[in-house]
Amino acid sequence: MLRIKKVLNSSVVLDIDEHSQEFILLGKGIGYGKKAGTVIGDSDFNQVFVTSPNPSVEQLLTTVASTSPQLIELTQTIVNRATEQLQTKLSDSLYVALLDHLKFALERDAKGIEITNRVYWEIKTYYSHEFEIGNVAVRLVNQTFNTDFSEQEAANIASHIINAENGNDERKDALKAGQLISRIISIIKYQAGVTINEHQMNYQRCVVHVKFLVERAIAGELFDDADPAMVALVANQNPRAFTIAQKVAAYLNMKFKVPLPDEEIMLMAMQIQRVIT
Repeated sequence: MLRIKKVLNSSVVLDIDEHSQEFILLGKGIGYGKKAGTVIGDSDFNQVFVTSPNPSVEQLLTTVASTSPQLIELTQTIVNRATEQLQTKLSDSLYVALLDHLKFALERDAKGIEITNRVYWEIKTYYSHEFEIGNVAVRLVNQTFNTDFSEQEAANIASHIINAENGNDERKDALKAGQLISRIISIIKYQAGVTINEHQMNYQRCVVHVKFLVERAIAGELFDDADPAMVALVANQNPRAFTIAQKVAAYLNMKFKVPLPDEEIMLMAMQIQRVIT
């Protein structure tokens, strides 16, 4: 059973259980009109942070103390939407990072300061689902706070969501991934020597493949279990595509100082072959 120890604001309360463990609970109106000692039901909250030696919890407490309930609830709405639409586990740090980001975005807007996203195009192109959630978030923020944020801010929000999908590993970030994806696609287009229809399904599949290849490379989880005979067959049947895939491998080797395994080169060549034929 959880009882309120302290109401932080109308959307955030500090609770304590029968074992004296403290929890930060988030929920729309969860603290409204409540007092210390009030029992909180399971349906009253939708996000829980355990108050332990956790930087995210400490940062949340600091941020909540100076944030409006409106922004807290709006952030929760965005996180819920991202979880529902992406159908994947998002890092608990997303709420804290996004709340902090939106808080300072509003402060910058009030001062007339605009910050652009250096990988806006890459995020919009290669992370379309996350970017659309960012667009929805921007519309909500603009409606709620009478601001005029653009798609640049949608890309900023999408970056936090992408990072939350990848967990807490600092090597995995939207800025790095976006730049790598863009460079690899450029290599493929240039080396192909033909005009590629970016609306064709095979191109879209190739982009998705590159996206996951980059994420595997950043995570150090590359596929490496290829049958040498199969690799040789693909190389012989698709020499041009295989050569382009080797150039992609050389680029990634330069970036990560790790040779791309034959299986990854083979799979990349198969995707490229579909695009250039």
